[in-house]
Amino acid sequence: MSEKIFIDSSAFIALYLSDDDFHQPAKKLLEELKEKQIGLVTSNFVLDETYTFLRAKINKKTAIGFAEFLAENTDIIKIIRITVGDEKKAFVYFRTLNGRGVSFTDCSSFALMKRLGLKTVFTFDKDFGKAGFKIIP
Repeated sequence: MSEKIFIDSSAFIALYLSDDDFHQPAKKLLEELKEKQIGLVTSNFVLDETYTFLRAKINKKTAIGFAEFLAENTDIIKIIRITVGDEKKAFVYFRTLNGRGVSFTDCSSFALMKRLGLKTVFTFDKDFGKAGFKIIP
């Protein structure tokens, strides 16, 4: 898998929760990416955000189940840790991007994507587009 796309928490949530409004398009896109052998990259911050959301909005069992989902998809999903340098660059985004929805986790994702040269993100969060990235689906 030479080509890589970043995956955000909104896509993970849509993939994992069958009653999510975006579950079907997310599932379809994941199958297409697997078929094309396009890998997914995420960060430890995105996983933290995903686990926290699932625990707070649903329950702990669901959050733990998400870890099993990740383990079943290690062939396509690679986890990269946010560095101190990424955090510093994230603060630049955090200071300059307008809007209530841009979280620090989003900003750390922008910094990581820049570091890795990734231009496309699997997300349902429009803030990635505001930061200059191509959003799919």
